[in-house]
Amino acid sequence: MRNKKKYSAAGLLVAALACSGAPAASAVELLISGNFETPGAVVGDIPGWGLQEFLTGVGGTANTAELTGGTDVQLFLRAFEGGGPLGPTQGNFNSDGMPAGTVDGADFLIWQRNFGLTGTALPEQGDADADLDVDGADLTRWKDNFGKTQNYSNARLFQTVPAVAGETYTFQGTSMFEDNYSGFVTTLGNESPFGAIPSPTTTQFRMEFLNAGGAVIGTPTTLDLRTEQTFPGFPIIHSPLVAQAPAGTANVRVVAEALNMAWNGSTGTNGAAQSAFFNDFSLKNGSNPGTDLLTNGNLNLGPPDALDFWNQVETPATRNEILRTPIAGFSNHTPGGTRGVWLSAFFGSHPSFEPTPVDGVISQTVTAQPGGTYTFSGWTKFEANYSGGVDTISAASPGTLAGQTSPTHTEIKLEFLDINSAVIGSSVIDAKAARRLLSPTGNANDNIWYQHTLQAVAPANTVFARLTAQMIDGVFNVDPGQSAFFDDFSLDGPGVSLVANSVVPEPSSLIGLATGALMLGFVRNRQQR
Repeated sequence: MRNKKKYSAAGLLVAALACSGAPAASAVELLISGNFETPGAVVGDIPGWGLQEFLTGVGGTANTAELTGGTDVQLFLRAFEGGGPLGPTQGNFNSDGMPAGTVDGADFLIWQRNFGLTGTALPEQGDADADLDVDGADLTRWKDNFGKTQNYSNARLFQTVPAVAGETYTFQGTSMFEDNYSGFVTTLGNESPFGAIPSPTTTQFRMEFLNAGGAVIGTPTTLDLRTEQTFPGFPIIHSPLVAQAPAGTANVRVVAEALNMAWNGSTGTNGAAQSAFFNDFSLKNGSNPGTDLLTNGNLNLGPPDALDFWNQVETPATRNEILRTPIAGFSNHTPGGTRGVWLSAFFGSHPSFEPTPVDGVISQTVTAQPGGTYTFSGWTKFEANYSGGVDTISAASPGTLAGQTSPTHTEIKLEFLDINSAVIGSSVIDAKAARRLLSPTGNANDNIWYQHTLQAVAPANTVFARLTAQMIDGVFNVDPGQSAFFDDFSLDGPGVSLVANSVVPEPSSLIGLATGALMLGFVRNRQQR
């Protein structure tokens, strides 16, 4: 079997325990990403950077920037999030107040007078959703937009690193403006909901020095990017910002921001190409100009997948789709979530895929205390023809085991390890047997999510607890529906924490120690101004 993350960490982990001096903690959640959602709220959406997104003058959430670009990642500035015109589809049934539009009491009266029209209603009569009726759905559109005004959108990308007073720092970056980006044009188009006004957008890079208390000292160095954008649609490597850190400097902060971005029209004259992009930043000092001080300056290091916080083993090593966390409703149990672990048994023992059965194993190791009580909870779902939920492979299977006893075994186990990582105690859930007991029909493959729990007390000499969920010897059965899923894992116990009162990374993956300093603390900040 192949271990996806290879690190020799046992010695490091034991040494860390020996010198941590950490006291016992009360029962806490010990797993990172037990729900298998992408942990943006924990590590930040852009590792190394902070991102603020807001609309000018209003509260609520905003989506004014996001990463894009495939292998060459860029920050995509969504100028159009300032909003389009409020027309009949938004409840402005009388189309007044254009180009921005006004949704007010006059529009409610139009809806009220025509309420009940069926099959013939026009937008100007109160039909917001174009179903030819005037009903409650149209009133909801009106309510959602009542009193709304158009607002400018803002995005600010920033990173702070240690700095030394008297040192000279150089900050540089790249941008690209599209033809109708409000930060490129000097006057907004006639179709803009704001009218043909001078563009309010400022797009700039900024470098500023901070004291130990985080306050800006001295005068920030700025560059208005519009002044160097002579032709749209091409990346511009901007002139560097150079400044000397004043007395009292503890840190330097670099900022790339687009302020008061405006929606510049509809799908007509100015409707297309209204965005801008940031990319390829660097920060260097005079003492060591060959070293970039920024983390993830090119933005190519995206947020980790939830499984990156788990040790993963897939056999054979060349088949790396056995374990997946897709954005798909069928793999998710979490209310409001999008992901779960997808076990693809159908790759095994099939002439077109793999000639032998396949394995998919995930595990996470945390510190543990002798005598401590550890409680696991997790959910599984088996589809109708998952080989791990049947006793015999279908005689109609095109795989190599048609009509034979299914070899697939699915289990969740909690193991206690000593200081040498040797197993000294364990508790196991046989998922097929447990699901048969929980199913009203006794069918493990009923495509229903079931919760599994176990509780165990760590024996003497326990140093670690390891949670493992695995599919062993997955094979092709018969289509359709041959997958199984894990989701919403939780492990509570009085673990000793080395990282933020949470988890000690899996010794064989150690993703937290490799990326913790990079990611923790850089939480995406959706701010309002």
